[in-house]
Amino acid sequence: MKVLLAVGAMRPEPAGVALVGPRHGLPAPRVARALATGWGSARGGDALRALPLADGGPGSAQCLPDSLVLGREALQAPGPLGQVREVDLLQLAPRAEDDRSGAGRTWFLDAARLMALPTDPLQAAREARQGSSAGLGEVVAQALARTQPADTLVVGLSRSALHDGGAGAIEALGGLRAARQLLHGRSLGLALADDLPLGGLGGAGAALASVSGIAPEEAQELDRAACARGGELLDRARRSAPRSLPVVGGGQPERITVTTWGTGACGGGALALRALGAWAAPGARVMASLTGLAQAVKGQDLVVTAHGEVYDIVADSVVALAGQAAGALALPAVLVAGRSSLPRGEMAAAGISAVYSLEQPHAGDAEWDAGGPGAIAERLTGLGARLARSWSR
Repeated sequence: MKVLLAVGAMRPEPAGVALVGPRHGLPAPRVARALATGWGSARGGDALRALPLADGGPGSAQCLPDSLVLGREALQAPGPLGQVREVDLLQLAPRAEDDRSGAGRTWFLDAARLMALPTDPLQAAREARQGSSAGLGEVVAQALARTQPADTLVVGLSRSALHDGGAGAIEALGGLRAARQLLHGRSLGLALADDLPLGGLGGAGAALASVSGIAPEEAQELDRAACARGGELLDRARRSAPRSLPVVGGGQPERITVTTWGTGACGGGALALRALGAWAAPGARVMASLTGLAQAVKGQDLVVTAHGEVYDIVADSVVALAGQAAGALALPAVLVAGRSSLPRGEMAAAGISAVYSLEQPHAGDAEWDAGGPGAIAERLTGLGARLARSWSR
C-alpha cells in the first residue's frame, strides 16, 4: 500500500494562534517521522512518503525537501526589538514548466521566523508597544541582492506581536522611493500564514489584547497609530506610482487598504510590501505548490494529513488542500489532530474520510500536548500504528 503523509505542524493554539517554539508542539517534519515510525512498526511492507506541508509561518523553510533545494543560506537581521535573528533563504530547483517558459529561479525567504509571535505574553506586550518591522525590510533587501531580475522571491509571513503598520520595513529599505527602485521589475510574493487585515474589528490590532495580554484600550490606541501610519504609506505609494494607460477590457488593480485581507501579517509589514507591488496568496497554497502536493498524491492509495487543533476547516489551509488533492483523485484522506471537534458534514465536504485525535473531547484526557514535544511524538507513533492496522490493505 502507498501512503502519502501530507502533514502540517501540530501546535497548541491557546488564543486561537499557533504557538511556535521548541517547547510547543511539533513541526511538520517531526510529525511525519513519528507517524511513519508507528505505521512502519505495524505494516513494514507499506510504502510511505513523507511530504511535510507548511503555511508560510515560522519554520516553513524546513518543510521543503532537500531534493527541491539548490542552495540554503542563513541571513541575519534584527527582530522586533533589535535582537539579531537568523532566517533561511532557499534557492529552489527549477520546475519543468519553468524550464519551458524560460522563467527565472524561485527563492523562498522564511521571514516569518524573524518576527514570530512570542510564546511569552510579556515579551509579546513589549513587542506590541515598541516593536519595529525594520528587520523585515533589511532581510528582504539582502535576499533581493542575491537574486536575479527574472527570479521570483517568495516571502513567508505570519502573525506577529509588533504593530507598526509596516513603517519600519519601509524605513529599512531606504524610504518609499528607494524601496520602489529596489523592487522595480522584480517578482516579490508573500506566502501569508495569517489572513488578518491590519485594522478593523477582525484585524491584527484588535487581536493584540488576546495574544499579548495588554489591555483592550491600549491595543486600540496601538492599532489607531499603526493604521494611521499604514494608511499614510498607502496614500504616498499611490501618489508616487507611475501612471499607466488603462487597458481596454482589463480589470482595475486591487486597491489595498488597512482592512485588506492579509495586510496585518508582520504587524503591517505585509501591507508595506504590497504597497510596493508585491503579490500575496494564502501561504499553505503557495507552499503546497512549491512542494508539489498535486503531483505527490498521484499513485497513492491513502493520504494522511495533520494539524494541531481543528475546530473547522479553513479554506486554503493545509488540511483543506490535502483533502482537496485526495478528493480530486477519489482517494481517502485521514486527518490526525491534537484536538478536533469537526462535524461530519464539514469533514466530508473537505474530502476528509476520518479524524483521529490525540485528545478526545469531553473524555477527561490530559491536554493533547501535555509532556512536551517528546510525549507528543510518542503519542503520534502509537497513533501511526493504529492507522496502519485500520487502513493498510
